[in-house]
Amino acid sequence: MFLKIVLLLIIIYFLYRFFGGSFSLPKPKTKEKDEVEQNTLVECASCSVYITKKEAIKKGNKYYCNECA
Repeated sequence: MFLKIVLLLIIIYFLYRFFGGSFSLPKPKTKEKDEVEQNTLVECASCSVYITKKEAIKKGNKYYCNECA
């Protein structure tokens, strides 16, 4: 019985090592990555001016500046 438990633990260990020990949950976005995404430039669908995502107004799949919205 003891030998079966030891063999099972060894098999589990090798499976863990084989898959690279990647049984972790996905990491949430970092603040820096979110900040970079918010500072990405997008084009206004109406007047073609480039503005940042945080300044843009999104309607559907298009972005608009304050003047065109």
